Amino acid sequence: MPVIDWITKKTFVFLLIINLSACSVMGEFWYERIDTFIANQFLEYANFSVTQEDHIRKAAKEFKQWNLENELPKYKALLIRLQSLDAQTGVADIEAIYQAGLQLNDGTINFFRPFLIEFCKGLTNKQVTEIGIHLGEVLAKRRAQLTKENNTYQASLEKSFVRIFRLLRVKLNDGQRNTIRFLSSELVDTRSESITIREVWDQEFIAILALRNQGDFEQILTSHLNTLGSENANTRVVINEISAKIIASLDEKQRAKYQTRLGVFITSINEIIGT
Repeated sequence: MPVIDWITKKTFVFLLIINLSACSVMGEFWYERIDTFIANQFLEYANFSVTQEDHIRKAAKEFKQWNLENELPKYKALLIRLQSLDAQTGVADIEAIYQAGLQLNDGTINFFRPFLIEFCKGLTNKQVTEIGIHLGEVLAKRRAQLTKENNTYQASLEKSFVRIFRLLRVKLNDGQRNTIRFLSSELVDTRSESITIREVWDQEFIAILALRNQGDFEQILTSHLNTLGSENANTRVVINEISAKIIASLDEKQRAKYQTRLGVFITSINEIIGT
């Protein structure tokens, strides 16, 4: 995933589960290398100078330490809330957790944004062109994947839910999968439209980078970054409802696996933060 996506407002829960799955396997070894992973994501955008690469790696290391000291305990608290969800789980419970997750995501955004803005001021014209090419390639791959999969939006959403719960060691039963299909049946497929919107956003981003020597560049770029990552409100309502109904419907065996797996994630965070 392009780094610009996860330093702007994105749905964070899926990334949280996937990353914690890696964390639970690799523990401190994985977290010790998270700065390298982040830096490598940045470095994919263009051919940067040695000095620029040093700045990128320094920012990534600073993020790792900041995240360790300030954010991981909050992630742990959020996981405990997820673990405590039971048969009485409702949409309000899911929405509260989602909003808490967005606050955590905002913390990451606020950490990286000043670095990103300052870094962009030092880009060369050639690097701006390379960034534009990279962004175009990313979206071309995304559109090609969408065409290749040839799934309805409902089928894609069901696949996502199945994947996330599989990472939690829960195999959804037919009734739970039918819940996904039924509740998502009225959703409009906006995936292709979203890619088109992103293409326009990327083009505007590259045009803004051309203004990097102007006095109001920081304000213009900040405003533009704030426009990325919004989601369809109706889709969020449906996803929250599906999540609530599935978690409430977990049978005894499923719930035990769900709670145990989240317990593994919590233990992994404890090991990383040394508690």
